[in-house]
Amino acid sequence: MIRNTCALSTLAISFFILISPVWAGYQFYGADLDDAKWHTSGNRLECRLSQVIPGYGEATFKHRALQAMEFRVSSHYMPRKAGQALLFINPPDWKKYASRKVLGRVPLNTQKDAIVVPDDWAQRMALELREGMEAVWTHADWADGQDLITAKVLPLRFESAWRDFEQCAEHLINYGLDDVRSSEFYFSKEGMQLSAKEKDYLNRLAEYVSLDTDFQHISINSYTDSRGVRRANLAMSKKRADMVKNYLINKGVSPKHFVVVAQGEAKPKYDNRTESGRAKNRRVEVRLVK
Repeated sequence: MIRNTCALSTLAISFFILISPVWAGYQFYGADLDDAKWHTSGNRLECRLSQVIPGYGEATFKHRALQAMEFRVSSHYMPRKAGQALLFINPPDWKKYASRKVLGRVPLNTQKDAIVVPDDWAQRMALELREGMEAVWTHADWADGQDLITAKVLPLRFESAWRDFEQCAEHLINYGLDDVRSSEFYFSKEGMQLSAKEKDYLNRLAEYVSLDTDFQHISINSYTDSRGVRRANLAMSKKRADMVKNYLINKGVSPKHFVVVAQGEAKPKYDNRTESGRAKNRRVEVRLVK
């Protein structure tokens, strides 16, 4: 659906005339006043506030745990060549005394999220939308760059949706992928106990995979030192691996998400001739494979 006003058309053209010699045509995208809706979604890993732009794609404020907020624009068609997009704030018709504001240029990427706006500009856009302004961007068309595309999101019902988005962001987890990507647990010679620190890691890992399902599996590899009978060492490494696996299952992780290998005393990483080497070989390695 193509929507816009003559004033916005003139504004877009006047801005982009400086960076492109000739435009063959002009395309304008934005929701109807009746259809312009902001939708809040997310969990403790990521919060999103989005508006669909008919015929164009979707614009989203995204706040991920431990990361700054971004404004992302995904389009139905990926640009064939990288370029630039111009962002600006435009007053709606009813704001007679408000002025247009140019934010600046950002890269136009050849991927689904064609435009990614960093935190400071995203915060400015959110503030302007809360004040009843429109967020607008302009760039060359996806096919051959001959047409000028202008798209926008409307501020209707943004304030209440923004409050929901902020409330979601307040409950984001305080750790990220790097904090749960891998860990090693060490044991005494006959040890089968997990420390409080190790349990805390597993608790976080279980929560993380419940929030971010974009992973392949959880790898559990268990080892022992070379002291004792080889068969007994293999059995001990299997018990330790199963203990870690069952702990995660009891925390809600599906059994199908595991790849478990009990190595016993095989493939030692450290020198079994020393006490420190044997202590390091008695371990379970846990890794989240993305």
